[in-house]
Amino acid sequence: MQNYSIRILTNIDIKAVTALHKASFEKSWPESEMRGHIQNDRALGCFTNDTIDEALIGFILVRQVYDQAEILTLAVSEPYRRAGIARALLKQLETDVLKGTVKALFLEVAEDNPAAIKLYKSQGFEAIGRRPGYYRRKDGRVAALNFAKRL
Repeated sequence: MQNYSIRILTNIDIKAVTALHKASFEKSWPESEMRGHIQNDRALGCFTNDTIDEALIGFILVRQVYDQAEILTLAVSEPYRRAGIARALLKQLETDVLKGTVKALFLEVAEDNPAAIKLYKSQGFEAIGRRPGYYRRKDGRVAALNFAKRL
């Protein structure tokens, strides 16, 4: 049984989205940037179905320009990883949010993130490029892999 729900993010979710992003990435985005994405881009959040205290467990931010869209970021809370949350967010995005309006979906992922690379490949994304030294890490830099999917 599904114990979560997916909905469009709003301004009341900004603090939770910022906190989850900070917990998920070495270089996190500030609250002001998250506010801009939630207000101006497509933003979906996955929440626990606890009626007392709904909690954000994952989100995806996407920028659409005409018939193309780019996944800006996707994060899932550590205890919920590998439980299908990211797949559910991607499916909701493709079938409900972008349906009929987008012909191609793009993203980039750090080369040192094999779980995300495996996820995107399993969802039909294909590698189309590589940007050496794109992401800064504590001990150096790592390449970004570019992926695309025709819808």
